[in-house]
Amino acid sequence: MLTKKANLLRVINNIYFKKKEPVSLVHFITNRCNARCSFCFIDFDDPNTFKGELSLDEINKLTKNLGKSLLNVNLTGGEPFARKDIIDIAKIYLKNTTIQSMYITTNASLPDRIENFAKTINSTDKELELNFQISIDDLPKNHDKVRKIENLFDNCIDTYWRLKKLNFKNVNPVVSVTVTHENCDNVKNIFDYLTSKCKIDSLKCTIVRDEGVYKTPSEKKKKIYESYTWLTNKIQEMTKEKKINNYNLKSIQGKVHNKKDKIAWKMVNEMYMKPKFISPCHAGSLFGIITSDGLVYPCEILEDTLLGNLRENNMDFMKIWNSNLTKNTKEFIIKSKCNCTYECALSFNILGNWRYQKDLILAALGKQ
Repeated sequence: MLTKKANLLRVINNIYFKKKEPVSLVHFITNRCNARCSFCFIDFDDPNTFKGELSLDEINKLTKNLGKSLLNVNLTGGEPFARKDIIDIAKIYLKNTTIQSMYITTNASLPDRIENFAKTINSTDKELELNFQISIDDLPKNHDKVRKIENLFDNCIDTYWRLKKLNFKNVNPVVSVTVTHENCDNVKNIFDYLTSKCKIDSLKCTIVRDEGVYKTPSEKKKKIYESYTWLTNKIQEMTKEKKINNYNLKSIQGKVHNKKDKIAWKMVNEMYMKPKFISPCHAGSLFGIITSDGLVYPCEILEDTLLGNLRENNMDFMKIWNSNLTKNTKEFIIKSKCNCTYECALSFNILGNWRYQKDLILAALGKQ
């Protein structure tokens, strides 16, 4: 349910009519990372990559200017737990914004720090939906090799079960498998190992995308597509059998999220091999990106569409969001029928599109 700080009518009016305030943001709080994944889009060879992280004071000022419709923030990186002040950053978002959920994308290399974060933030706001997306992309030996951290796979499993055993109602760890050119030939074995050997019962998947310094080898695209399709179908099958539980399907929110994932996976399957327009994109209106050094973009894919620099605008996000440049960018995104397989953006394209509302409402009522 919406927190008391968010006005339901204002949020609905913004999502379906005005589309002037972000509902969800991805905030790259750092580019620092102790892994060096072969498919990462961050250019770790560029010395400027690690410069200019926003300070706590700057983040405090920023979060006071994010509008009044913000429901979700994804704190990511790099490795977000490379910032020792991540608890302070999360508390700032809780204090200054209307968020009801927070996603943390992590390589889970720092289990103690992650567990402490979960305990602290849950005690600060027990109603916040706190979601941890733990990245595992291969069997133990290859996972550690691809990410270049010794014993990382074991730390991932340790982190997952530490968070599970906290038994906090709104703390949700999920293992996320990114299907890439590195693992597409082995996805079935990875899935079996995670679900049978490791007893993972919360599992999602994403598909690698061309971004930054990473480009998918063309000869691997068909196999990536086939493996992603198999994995998404398998997850849905096991969700029906109640062997995988990514959401609390007794709650309205959980049912809607589960249906939204199904729609998003179907969209990715339809677009990956032959890119095509399926649904209007709301990047730059309902969804946006903040980089570690304070740059604002409509999404990760549109790397050449800088909307503004927060430091040059007194950390006033809404000034950038309502600028003529952003308005023109939104018009370009809509008129050009911009499309991609970026799951974070797809989630809010589904939410903000009338064509999907019947399915989402039926799911909420337990009819799908």
